[in-house]
Amino acid sequence: MDENVTLTLSKPDVAQILDALYQRLDTWKYTEQYLQTGYADESYCIEECSEAEEAHRIAECYGKIINSIDQQAYDGK
Repeated sequence: MDENVTLTLSKPDVAQILDALYQRLDTWKYTEQYLQTGYADESYCIEECSEAEEAHRIAECYGKIINSIDQQAYDGK
């Protein structure tokens, strides 16, 4: 099992981290879409990835991290 880490950060710092994680999530979702459709919008970068399913799993991972931080920082206090 993974070991947990406890951090003490200000809410504005947490918001900055979440903002960056949301951008990574969007990039992986876009990569998944590109791999499925072949369409690339110039406003997004496409991550190096060979299969849409891999991109989907990575996006899900970012989503779980975001939800965990969001719940701990904003719902729990």
